[in-house]
Amino acid sequence: MTSVRARALRLIPYGVFDAATNMAIDEALLELHLQGKTPATLRFYGWEPAAVSFGYSQKVSPRTVEKVRAAGYDAVRRPTGGRAVLHEGELTYCFVGAGPKQDGIDFRPDDEIANAAPSYWLEQGSPYEGFLPGSINQAYKEICDALIYGLRELGVAASLGRSNSAYKDYEDCFQATTQADLQFEGKKIVGSAQLRRRHGVLQHGSIMINQSQTKLSEIFGLAERESKAIAPENKTEGSLSLSETSDCDAEAAEKADRHCNLIDVLTNGYDRTTLEEAIGRGFTRKFNCHFAVYELTDEEMELVEKLKSDKSRYQIDGIPRKIET
Repeated sequence: MTSVRARALRLIPYGVFDAATNMAIDEALLELHLQGKTPATLRFYGWEPAAVSFGYSQKVSPRTVEKVRAAGYDAVRRPTGGRAVLHEGELTYCFVGAGPKQDGIDFRPDDEIANAAPSYWLEQGSPYEGFLPGSINQAYKEICDALIYGLRELGVAASLGRSNSAYKDYEDCFQATTQADLQFEGKKIVGSAQLRRRHGVLQHGSIMINQSQTKLSEIFGLAERESKAIAPENKTEGSLSLSETSDCDAEAAEKADRHCNLIDVLTNGYDRTTLEEAIGRGFTRKFNCHFAVYELTDEEMELVEKLKSDKSRYQIDGIPRKIET
């Protein structure tokens, strides 16, 4: 019986950055993966200062932005879809990969990657070929399955959420679940969103650790709910929240309109490294992969600075931006 050799993927060590830098890093990872210069990548990160990120096509009321800044948070527009997320008392993950049409990509690693990667990485054929499903729904499910495996290893019986119409009426991502999210005992514990560019997939999301419900209420609960359905002319092809592509389930909104913190459900207490390692093993199980650990390359950081130099790229002014590379 012939054994199937595991893919070798990349893990970037945990780092803390400002809001615009975090978004630029995620986007740079996707672009360079599509160019065949980096493999599929898993990244965990934090935010300094704490920030609120808004979905790419989300209509943001001036009152909400005022509340965010008055509370002392930075504000940034994500390249992905979905609603606003408070990045405080949480852990953010990002996974970048490619769909099946990316099979056979001509990967030519630069010297920096070739020297950093273990020898088995470059000897095992093409660990850079696409392996994610082409379907939006299925790609969400595959990546979320990896997260579920990791959380269940820690004793948290997370499951996929259900899509519902109420999601579009909230400015806050964690007020309702979608099929892109994970829930625990009916409460949302992980919220995720995607950017799809050509055959590439960027999915990042927020894992609730110890976030105050009061702060969420202060920022979003009292704001006018002006975040209605997105006009077709303002939607982009690539930035997607699954709630915008799925059937609705009003009953689910009744059951999962608030979030759940991991610190309240972990029997052995919360440790960031333990959580990251468990999720990494979840990805290993789901995608039959190994992880090689190394930092961002010089080329990636150059692209990050280039993306950030476009001052309108991640700014919040209530107007959706068209993101191009």
